[in-house]
Amino acid sequence: MKRARLLPSLIIVVLASVTGSAQAASSPSVVTGTATGVTDTTAVLNASVDPNGSPTVYLFSYGPTSAYGIVSTTKSIGSGSKGVTVSEAITGLVPGTEYHYRVQAQSSAGVSIGVDRTFTTAGFPPPGVVTGPAAAIGATVATPTASINPNGEQTTWAVQYGLTASYGYETFPQALSPVTSPLPVSTELQGLAPETLFHYRIVAYHGDSSTVGADATFFTEPLVRPKPQLTVHISPALDKRSPYTFTTSGTLGGATAIPAPQRCTGNVGIRFYNGHRELAFVVAPIAATCAFSQSASFRHDHGSGPTALRVSIDFRGNGYVAPAVRTAQVTAGS
Repeated sequence: MKRARLLPSLIIVVLASVTGSAQAASSPSVVTGTATGVTDTTAVLNASVDPNGSPTVYLFSYGPTSAYGIVSTTKSIGSGSKGVTVSEAITGLVPGTEYHYRVQAQSSAGVSIGVDRTFTTAGFPPPGVVTGPAAAIGATVATPTASINPNGEQTTWAVQYGLTASYGYETFPQALSPVTSPLPVSTELQGLAPETLFHYRIVAYHGDSSTVGADATFFTEPLVRPKPQLTVHISPALDKRSPYTFTTSGTLGGATAIPAPQRCTGNVGIRFYNGHRELAFVVAPIAATCAFSQSASFRHDHGSGPTALRVSIDFRGNGYVAPAVRTAQVTAGS
């Protein structure tokens, strides 16, 4: 019996089918390499990319955290079938700072992402700046404060200030020692306009690095303090049973040219009198809403029948508004 023989053309078809299955396209292979040439503001990112036979593009992601935030320009690497070394020179880095980076490649067969790696730039980190409140505010002066960490390098700092967050004025630079812990700083601003809102921030420099603190504001005091409108309500108007308890509430109104954060500060003193004899004294702080409320309880020997009591409500003023006094009357006893 004769054996069947495969025709040459059939052999070619079978081989072609097998070869096509074995060479099905796969996504690129990538390996994140070591960063080289690291200086205080530059570095070279390296990697290996194998296109695995498909036209492939790649890029690097980098930034101060593993969220990256910066990507390099996308570049083509062709459609070879072996690993190719690629690199990307990056600039504008911050000295003394750790950076994360990785490589990413893409072809029609898919996307491949390399592992995260890190490097740290040379030099000292930029100075750390925390803007503090303004102190010793007067009609024409104020003293901005801050905390600055030189981070190990000789540092200079100044205050930028003005009527808007664009500032426009800057104090003379002052020097700080190259320590590695925060230092308190302050400087007095003079010749300011009274009753005016000012913006300010702190800026610190060392070498080519600089850091600016957050914007903050202060309001200068007026040359003449306006008198506020003190409204008062006392409840109840009559308390028949001892110990007698009265709640004094009110608001500090008027003087609206002064912002509430400056106007609505301080305390109100509340005194209850039977004739010239003081029965109770309490202090009510002014809230940020310009309101106040405080209760007072007391006993007194007033004889028989109800007694009219005089109440003195005394706002003691602050640097922005003048003192104000109101009087009221309540009745105690039955």
